[in-house]
Amino acid sequence: MNSIQRNTGIISAITIIALTLTFLVTIIVFPLIDFISTKDYVSNYKASSLIPVIPSFLLTLANIPLFIVLFYYAAKKRRIFALTGIVFGAGYMITSSINYFLQLSAVNKGIVANNTEFITPFLFYNPMSVTYAIDNLGYLFLSVSFLFFSGIFNQRGLQSWIKSFFIVTGISGIIGCLGYLLNNSLLETLVFITAFPYLISVALLIFEFRKKHA
Repeated sequence: MNSIQRNTGIISAITIIALTLTFLVTIIVFPLIDFISTKDYVSNYKASSLIPVIPSFLLTLANIPLFIVLFYYAAKKRRIFALTGIVFGAGYMITSSINYFLQLSAVNKGIVANNTEFITPFLFYNPMSVTYAIDNLGYLFLSVSFLFFSGIFNQRGLQSWIKSFFIVTGISGIIGCLGYLLNNSLLETLVFITAFPYLISVALLIFEFRKKHA
């Protein structure tokens, strides 16, 4: 890795950690609330409910530079894993960024215009909505990408820890998506729990990148 690649990786990792923590804080302060109907949702709508969506949208973009750095970090014979991880990571970025942008733009405009017929399929509060399904698809792509990226780490020590947390992130995310498909709310919560091994793995990457410099 050259200095530009290493510094890009470190900055991306720090950005991801900051955005993930911001999301976790804002989702606690402004939680998603279950509503009986779209009309009920619109009548109780507050613009502050979109605040957690902002770091979520930015997070989809921040992951891509890190994934590209991991490609250059990987040994040449293992770059097939990194390249596959980038492809699935791009799938996550495309699906999830479109999803979150819809919430910040079209859905918000529809609520302001009181156009409930338009926004109903795109509301997050409804597990049967298009956006709820797309959100799970995005996390599925992200989870699979982490499983492939785990293949670039093959040494003991710090690399083995990073590999382990990448695998945990990937498996827990996939199980969470299966919970959504199987209507199992207990399994579905794993999608949110994924944030913690995800945070740890990205934090460990900072130390790994710094070690490469040393």
